[in-house]
Amino acid sequence: MDIRNKENNSIEYHISFDKFIKSLSIRHILMFLLLPLFLAVIILLNFRVVYRLSADNIEYDGEVRVKSYSVAYEDYLKTGLQTMEYVSYNVEHMLKTNASNVEILDFFERESEAFASETDSVTTGIYGYINGEFLDGSGWIPDEDYIPTERPWYIDAVTSDEDVNYVAPYVDEMTGDTIMTICRALSDGESVIAVDFKMNEISDITEMLKRKNGDYGKIILLDEDGTVIAHTDEEEVGKNYFNEKSEPSISVAIKALSAGEDRFEVRYDGKDDVFFSRPIGGGWYVLSQTSRQQTYDRVFAAIRGSLLVGILGTLVIFAVLTIMTFRRIKSENLTADLTSVAGIYLGMYKMDLKDDTFEEISCKSDDLRSVMEGKRKEAANTLRNLVDYFVDERSRAEMHEFIDMDTINERMSSSDTITVEFMNHINKWCRGRFIVAKREPGGKIASLIWMVEYIDEEKRRRDRLQYLSETDGMTGINNRGCGENKIRKLIVEGDGGMFILFDVDKFKEFNDNYGHDVGDQVLISIADCMKRAFRENDVVMRLGGDEFAAFTPLVYSREGGGGIIIDRFLECVRGIRIDGIENVPVNISVGVAFYRPEDDFTFDELYKRADKCTYDSKDKAGTYVTFYEGE
Repeated sequence: MDIRNKENNSIEYHISFDKFIKSLSIRHILMFLLLPLFLAVIILLNFRVVYRLSADNIEYDGEVRVKSYSVAYEDYLKTGLQTMEYVSYNVEHMLKTNASNVEILDFFERESEAFASETDSVTTGIYGYINGEFLDGSGWIPDEDYIPTERPWYIDAVTSDEDVNYVAPYVDEMTGDTIMTICRALSDGESVIAVDFKMNEISDITEMLKRKNGDYGKIILLDEDGTVIAHTDEEEVGKNYFNEKSEPSISVAIKALSAGEDRFEVRYDGKDDVFFSRPIGGGWYVLSQTSRQQTYDRVFAAIRGSLLVGILGTLVIFAVLTIMTFRRIKSENLTADLTSVAGIYLGMYKMDLKDDTFEEISCKSDDLRSVMEGKRKEAANTLRNLVDYFVDERSRAEMHEFIDMDTINERMSSSDTITVEFMNHINKWCRGRFIVAKREPGGKIASLIWMVEYIDEEKRRRDRLQYLSETDGMTGINNRGCGENKIRKLIVEGDGGMFILFDVDKFKEFNDNYGHDVGDQVLISIADCMKRAFRENDVVMRLGGDEFAAFTPLVYSREGGGGIIIDRFLECVRGIRIDGIENVPVNISVGVAFYRPEDDFTFDELYKRADKCTYDSKDKAGTYVTFYEGE
């Protein structure tokens, strides 16, 4: 039986010294004595080869490092580029459809808020110059002398040949944060959108790379003007290497930026250093600096290490000398491990699919033993009999499907284990598991391990946690997150329906005049009405506060059943009587919108339609329903 660790495909075995010594012979001892001499000759003959190969690796290692640094910085910039792509695409579309600047500003504000929450506030917002007007999604109002078309972000965008441009970083005078702007000109040649990024995370990335790099060399991030954007030496940040006019800064700038060399050498601190340069877009360049002397020190260290490894390599003899004993010890350890694993299962059985036989590995359940004991043939039929006896009727159909040997190869084609949870005959939750023990060369399963374990406490605790995460604690109906997820899924699957959105009229007065206990009772009573009035497969939820919603699948109009459902619910609401204020009616304002099979708008649009109707209902006295009638 082949049982392996899936992560490293190995099993650790601890072989005692006594067992190892007893397995040695004269031949083994001679091999142990001659092997060190043989290894020494091989190491001497290959010394020059090792040195030459190690030296060649300097170039390769430098290129690999600068590429890895580039990926780290590019990943940081990717969020801004993706945001720019998304925003510019939508604004282009809005301009083509003659959307007003008010609508575009509203889009900027919404996306700025969403982007800030997703990026942990590393951006100050989305803004731009659209249709001759400056729009700022963060709500910033510029001074009267602020001329957008004279700002670097606008000039760079409209004059550059690049699709997306990075404006040189600057320090915000109010916050002290270093800011970088990404900007892009739209297709009309005059409109520009831009987004600012705080560059604090660039420093964090550089520090992370510095820790990862150790003392191997410096990391430098330059823009095309020679300004140091990031450096493992923080004192270098902000310097312009073209303005330094001193070595080694000016040489680094000239060779990396003016000459565009991707590999060059510079005298640095009295030593010859090798630089590798790589552009990452937006006029930025990543440089990896490596000391040549330090590199060759590492080469010699590697050679010394190879000598040590060669000496230690003599210990490989243990692998040769223990082969004869290892198989026996491996078998013993496998048996011990299998016994340990089997201890947590009610039963474990190995099934041979070709011969349709099985054998017991372990069994702690009298119920399993009564069916399986004494039998070795007709494994599939015996397993079906076990399901009929051991599994509760509610889980029986699913279990018969799970143990179907005709489909087992298809179901386990890409996995070596599958599980199923079921209720047994005494109403306890169990888990059944198949593990592939052996496959034929073509991948077809030759044998399986079938295991059963109790998971009743785990299952009930998990179900309870899921219930709590999906349920509103006060009313016992779906909470907003769970309810909206269910509705979105129904819409995606093509099951449209009727969406109902409502809140309680003057709910604050219930709390202010009669106390929060009465207010809570109003909410609970409304939720109870929803449970009674709506169907079992309808989605009812509390959105928060005094707002509720419901979704009835496959109801597409007021005449097609929607009106009856609404009337049934409203009749129940009108009958609400709260202890202590029996004469005070509970009124609600209701908005209703439909999602029909031919519709293709989003759930957010469906919500907006119902919400508009809810507000229209608020203008009417008492409980009132407004249906969305379309444009």
